[in-house]
Amino acid sequence: MYKAMLAAGLGLLITGCSTYQAVTPVDRPDHTDPLVAFQVPAGGGPLGNYGANGTLLCVVVNPVTGNDFVENFLSSLRRRNFEVKVLQAQTSIAACPVVALYTARSAWYWTAYLNSADITVFRNGDRVGKAIYNANRSAGGLNLSNFVQPSSKLDELVEQLFPGMLPPPPPPAGTAAPAA
Repeated sequence: MYKAMLAAGLGLLITGCSTYQAVTPVDRPDHTDPLVAFQVPAGGGPLGNYGANGTLLCVVVNPVTGNDFVENFLSSLRRRNFEVKVLQAQTSIAACPVVALYTARSAWYWTAYLNSADITVFRNGDRVGKAIYNANRSAGGLNLSNFVQPSSKLDELVEQLFPGMLPPPPPPAGTAAPAA
């Protein structure tokens, strides 16, 4: 009887640990290779031609919320071969072909952690993807989200927003690249 009550109590404690996370992936304009699908046509649209791969993503950071971990977010986008351009907070979502609105807050519990994030992606002014994360929306109990590195959580959100865009890792040192 004691073991059953202990197991039930532990189960309730663990189920209360969840955080809220919801992601609607960005649908690609075509259903080809994800690295090609987001490229801006030659000429680069209203802001000119950016980068050899032409994959421009403009980011508008909300200045009101403190917006911690912006550099982690931008780095995650760059690892996916986006040419990132940070725009002024009042910039229209129509200023670039693809725009991400970024809002994030941190909190502190032994260390700084990502408390909430809201990333909304627009293509040509239309909303095409959204990621929401909130570490405080749990049903009580033990919340372990403050032990997750903010860069890891943001990278997870970006991967879910833009699935399949992370290039494969380079081959280990000392091994030859596969022949073409």
